[in-house]
Amino acid sequence: MPAEPRTQTPHIVSVQLLRAIAAAAVVFEHAQAEAGQTVAGFKHIPFDFGIGVDIFFIISGFVMWLSSAHLFGQPGGTATFLKKRFQRVVQLYWLYTLGMLAAIALLPDKLNNPDASPLMVLSSFLFFPYPNMIGEYTPVLALGWTLNYEMFFYALFAVALFFPRKYGFAVLGALILGFVALWAVTTSGPILFWGRPIILEFLMGVILARLYMEAGHRPNLILFAAFVLLAFAAYWLLQASPSRLIRLGIPATFFASAFIFFLPGRLSGALKGIAKVGGDSSYTLYLSHPFTLAIVKIIWTRLDPAGAHPWAYVWSATLICILAGYVLYLLIERPLLSLWKRKPTAQPA
Repeated sequence: MPAEPRTQTPHIVSVQLLRAIAAAAVVFEHAQAEAGQTVAGFKHIPFDFGIGVDIFFIISGFVMWLSSAHLFGQPGGTATFLKKRFQRVVQLYWLYTLGMLAAIALLPDKLNNPDASPLMVLSSFLFFPYPNMIGEYTPVLALGWTLNYEMFFYALFAVALFFPRKYGFAVLGALILGFVALWAVTTSGPILFWGRPIILEFLMGVILARLYMEAGHRPNLILFAAFVLLAFAAYWLLQASPSRLIRLGIPATFFASAFIFFLPGRLSGALKGIAKVGGDSSYTLYLSHPFTLAIVKIIWTRLDPAGAHPWAYVWSATLICILAGYVLYLLIERPLLSLWKRKPTAQPA
């Protein structure tokens, strides 16, 4: 059976911009949380910038389908997919997890509920949901709960890759929906984590990818603005829902769709540089910002012990995290990725 042709790559500026926006939103949310812990009566902006996580999940489903569609049903397709995921995601996460373990060992009093028990450490490296000391499925590197979902999605995607592409979507959808159904009737165990409806956001991304393969990118300022407005309207209308999938997942889907399908050409060109820098370094920014925030907070509390300027802290901390994320990307992530791209030189006979 001949290999299926590689599908078109996603509109790179759109996806990179979404990555940059999502990562910056999460950092901004956490900077506000730090300010709230330090300054009594600090009022957050009434918007959940944690929606960046939901945008990340949608992007992940979108990119995985487009970049791996040619691997469905192919010999070695699953192995190729998992190898690339290890190179791109796993090794850097392990490195920052080691950094957090070092922080726990050296500065335990500076961290909230550090749990470095052997089972917690092992489960963190294996991306296995394991409850910490207070019963939350939070690994050593706290934000790693999102990576546990990512790796679970990759595992389901890897299973789907064993099938031809015409069946792959049905298999993937059935697996995801099956785990959500199990979650609805389960009272204990890892299914309570894996099966949460938030995993349907990955499937939303896959659906957008399939639509993109049919329609492509069609720059249109009016439709772009309309979908962005729909995203914000959905956010405000759905805030009463207890379900994160509805409260944040639906607005995030509208927002991602605006960029994926309709980002105007002029806007795309003007933001190309920001998209490149912010998108490339978004993963490092996401993993590194808890460390940067902790350092900034220590310095800031000495400069402003009374907490008289909390918003100056929030904005400064966010910008410093973004800059530090890019520097760390250049120093760590990019060299780490380049190691896998080097081809061994031929030895003389």
